[in-house]
Amino acid sequence: MTTDLDRTAPEERRSMWSAIGKLLFIVVLALLFFLLAHSMVRHRFFRGGWSNQHGSISP
Repeated sequence: MTTDLDRTAPEERRSMWSAIGKLLFIVVLALLFFLLAHSMVRHRFFRGGWSNQHGSISP
């Protein structure tokens, strides 16, 4: 009695649309991180705000 030892499935073809979708997702995610970092710098997130002439913290 012989058994079939080759049980590997043929290679599945990957859809071009799934590759484009993954690439688009990565680009959008990178863009969102960039915009978040830019917004944090613009709003002086890392400095804790500015102190003005009167000694109070301005937003």
